[in-house]
Amino acid sequence: MKYYIVALFDDNSYESITPIQRNISKKFRANRNSPMPYIALEIIDNPNIEKLYTVIDKIIKPYKKFKIELCDDVSVNESMKTVNLSIVNEGYIKKISRNLRDTLSLHGIYTTEPEISDLSISLANVNSFNKDNKKNTNDVACELIKKNGKNLTLKVNALEIWKISSNKKETSIKSYQLRAF
Repeated sequence: MKYYIVALFDDNSYESITPIQRNISKKFRANRNSPMPYIALEIIDNPNIEKLYTVIDKIIKPYKKFKIELCDDVSVNESMKTVNLSIVNEGYIKKISRNLRDTLSLHGIYTTEPEISDLSISLANVNSFNKDNKKNTNDVACELIKKNGKNLTLKVNALEIWKISSNKKETSIKSYQLRAF
Protein backbone atom coordinates (compact mmCIF):
# COMPACT_ATOMS: atom_id res chain seq x y z
CA MET A 1 0.00 0.00 0.00
CA LYS A 2 1.35 3.42 -0.93
CA TYR A 3 1.26 6.24 1.59
CA TYR A 4 1.69 9.90 0.67
CA ILE A 5 3.05 12.70 2.84
CA VAL A 6 1.35 15.84 1.58
CA ALA A 7 1.27 19.55 2.41
CA LEU A 8 -2.16 21.16 2.75
CA PHE A 9 -3.36 24.77 2.66
CA ASP A 10 -5.52 26.94 4.90
CA ASP A 11 -9.18 27.72 4.11
CA ASN A 12 -8.51 31.09 2.46
CA SER A 13 -6.00 29.47 0.11
CA TYR A 14 -8.52 26.78 -0.86
CA GLU A 15 -11.09 29.46 -1.66
CA SER A 16 -8.68 31.15 -4.04
CA ILE A 17 -7.42 27.96 -5.71
CA THR A 18 -10.81 26.25 -6.21
CA PRO A 19 -11.73 28.28 -9.35
CA ILE A 20 -8.33 27.47 -10.83
CA GLN A 21 -8.84 23.77 -10.09
CA ARG A 22 -12.26 23.79 -11.76
CA ASN A 23 -10.92 25.61 -14.82
CA ILE A 24 -7.98 23.24 -15.30
CA SER A 25 -10.13 20.16 -14.59
CA LYS A 26 -12.47 21.17 -17.41
CA LYS A 27 -9.58 21.78 -19.77
CA PHE A 28 -8.03 18.33 -19.15
CA ARG A 29 -11.35 16.49 -18.65
CA ALA A 30 -10.26 15.32 -15.21
CA ASN A 31 -12.18 13.30 -12.63
CA ARG A 32 -14.82 15.22 -10.76
CA ASN A 33 -13.84 13.41 -7.55
CA SER A 34 -10.28 14.71 -7.48
CA PRO A 35 -8.99 15.35 -3.97
CA MET A 36 -8.45 18.85 -2.67
CA PRO A 37 -5.28 20.50 -4.02
CA TYR A 38 -2.12 19.34 -2.27
CA ILE A 39 1.66 19.19 -2.63
CA ALA A 40 3.07 15.65 -2.58
CA LEU A 41 6.29 15.68 -0.55
CA GLU A 42 7.06 11.95 -0.31
CA ILE A 43 5.62 8.62 -1.43
CA ILE A 44 6.30 5.65 0.84
CA ASP A 45 5.51 2.00 0.17
CA ASN A 46 4.38 -0.23 3.10
CA PRO A 47 6.06 1.53 6.04
CA ASN A 48 5.80 0.64 9.71
CA ILE A 49 3.01 3.11 10.53
CA GLU A 50 3.79 3.63 14.22
CA LYS A 51 7.45 4.29 13.46
CA LEU A 52 6.43 6.66 10.66
CA TYR A 53 4.20 8.67 13.03
CA THR A 54 6.96 9.20 15.59
CA VAL A 55 9.59 10.11 13.00
CA ILE A 56 7.36 12.64 11.23
CA ASP A 57 6.34 14.09 14.60
CA LYS A 58 10.01 14.81 15.34
CA ILE A 59 10.68 16.21 11.87
CA ILE A 60 7.70 18.58 11.75
CA LYS A 61 8.06 19.99 15.27
CA PRO A 62 10.34 23.00 14.44
CA TYR A 63 8.59 24.10 11.23
CA LYS A 64 6.16 27.01 11.01
CA LYS A 65 3.33 27.79 8.62
CA PHE A 66 4.67 29.27 5.40
CA LYS A 67 3.63 30.73 2.07
CA ILE A 68 4.26 29.65 -1.50
CA GLU A 69 3.70 31.44 -4.80
CA LEU A 70 1.96 29.87 -7.77
CA CYS A 71 3.27 30.00 -11.30
CA ASP A 72 1.00 29.75 -14.33
CA ASP A 73 2.88 26.72 -15.72
CA VAL A 74 0.66 23.65 -15.91
CA SER A 75 2.37 20.27 -16.16
CA VAL A 76 1.22 16.68 -16.52
CA ASN A 77 2.73 13.93 -14.34
CA GLU A 78 2.14 10.69 -16.20
CA SER A 79 3.42 8.41 -13.43
CA MET A 80 0.97 9.78 -10.83
CA LYS A 81 -1.67 10.62 -13.47
CA THR A 82 -2.17 14.16 -12.20
CA VAL A 83 -2.34 17.67 -13.60
CA ASN A 84 -0.05 19.97 -11.62
CA LEU A 85 0.55 23.68 -11.16
CA SER A 86 4.13 24.84 -10.65
CA ILE A 87 5.45 26.66 -7.59
CA VAL A 88 7.77 29.69 -7.60
CA ASN A 89 10.37 30.28 -4.85
CA GLU A 90 10.12 26.80 -3.37
CA GLY A 91 12.98 27.16 -0.86
CA TYR A 92 11.22 26.45 2.45
CA ILE A 93 9.05 23.59 1.21
CA LYS A 94 12.04 22.09 -0.60
CA LYS A 95 13.95 22.16 2.70
CA ILE A 96 11.09 20.32 4.45
CA SER A 97 10.92 17.73 1.67
CA ARG A 98 14.67 17.11 1.75
CA ASN A 99 14.64 16.86 5.56
CA LEU A 100 11.74 14.36 5.40
CA ARG A 101 13.54 12.18 2.85
CA ASP A 102 16.87 12.19 4.73
CA THR A 103 15.42 11.56 8.19
CA LEU A 104 13.05 8.83 7.00
CA SER A 105 15.88 7.01 5.25
CA LEU A 106 18.02 7.26 8.43
CA HIS A 107 15.21 5.48 10.31
CA GLY A 108 14.88 2.74 7.69
CA ILE A 109 11.76 4.09 5.97
CA TYR A 110 12.55 4.39 2.28
CA THR A 111 10.59 6.22 -0.37
CA THR A 112 9.51 4.48 -3.57
CA GLU A 113 9.92 7.40 -5.92
CA PRO A 114 13.19 9.12 -6.79
CA GLU A 115 13.59 12.56 -5.27
CA ILE A 116 10.78 14.87 -6.31
CA SER A 117 12.79 17.59 -8.05
CA ASP A 118 9.98 19.94 -9.02
CA LEU A 119 7.44 20.32 -6.25
CA SER A 120 4.04 21.29 -7.60
CA ILE A 121 0.41 21.50 -6.57
CA SER A 122 -1.64 18.54 -7.72
CA LEU A 123 -4.99 19.86 -8.96
CA ALA A 124 -6.71 16.98 -10.72
CA ASN A 125 -6.53 13.25 -11.34
CA VAL A 126 -6.75 12.13 -14.94
CA ASN A 127 -7.35 8.61 -16.25
CA SER A 128 -6.01 9.23 -19.75
CA PHE A 129 -4.26 12.12 -21.40
CA ASN A 130 -5.24 13.70 -24.67
CA LYS A 131 -2.16 14.17 -26.87
CA ASP A 132 -3.21 17.72 -27.72
CA ASN A 133 -3.37 18.64 -24.02
CA LYS A 134 0.09 17.18 -23.37
CA LYS A 135 1.58 19.30 -26.15
CA ASN A 136 -0.15 22.50 -25.09
CA THR A 137 0.29 22.29 -21.32
CA ASN A 138 2.46 25.39 -21.24
CA ASP A 139 -0.07 27.28 -23.36
CA VAL A 140 -2.65 26.95 -20.60
CA ALA A 141 -2.41 30.23 -18.71
CA CYS A 142 -4.95 30.91 -16.04
CA GLU A 143 -5.67 34.60 -15.43
CA LEU A 144 -6.92 33.76 -11.95
CA ILE A 145 -3.35 32.97 -10.84
CA LYS A 146 -2.14 36.53 -11.27
CA LYS A 147 -3.74 39.16 -9.05
CA ASN A 148 -2.71 42.79 -9.59
CA GLY A 149 0.31 41.67 -11.61
CA LYS A 150 1.62 39.45 -8.79
CA ASN A 151 1.55 35.67 -8.44
CA LEU A 152 -1.14 34.16 -6.22
CA THR A 153 0.20 33.29 -2.75
CA LEU A 154 -1.06 30.29 -0.78
CA LYS A 155 -0.42 29.49 2.88
CA VAL A 156 0.58 25.95 3.92
CA ASN A 157 -0.60 25.15 7.44
CA ALA A 158 -0.51 21.35 7.80
CA LEU A 159 1.08 18.12 6.64
CA GLU A 160 -0.87 14.87 6.42
CA ILE A 161 -0.26 11.21 5.78
CA TRP A 162 -2.65 9.89 3.14
CA LYS A 163 -3.55 6.40 2.06
CA ILE A 164 -5.24 6.70 -1.32
CA SER A 165 -8.43 4.67 -1.48
CA SER A 166 -11.77 4.90 -3.22
CA ASN A 167 -13.44 6.22 -0.07
CA LYS A 168 -12.63 9.91 0.53
CA LYS A 169 -13.23 9.63 4.28
CA GLU A 170 -10.41 7.09 4.62
CA THR A 171 -7.85 9.16 2.70
CA SER A 172 -6.36 11.10 5.60
CA ILE A 173 -4.69 8.92 8.24
CA LYS A 174 -2.92 11.47 10.43
CA SER A 175 -2.59 15.25 10.36
CA TYR A 176 0.27 17.41 11.66
CA GLN A 177 -0.42 21.12 12.17
CA LEU A 178 2.52 23.45 11.63
CA ARG A 179 3.35 26.04 14.29
CA ALA A 180 1.95 29.57 14.02
CA PHE A 181 4.26 32.51 13.29
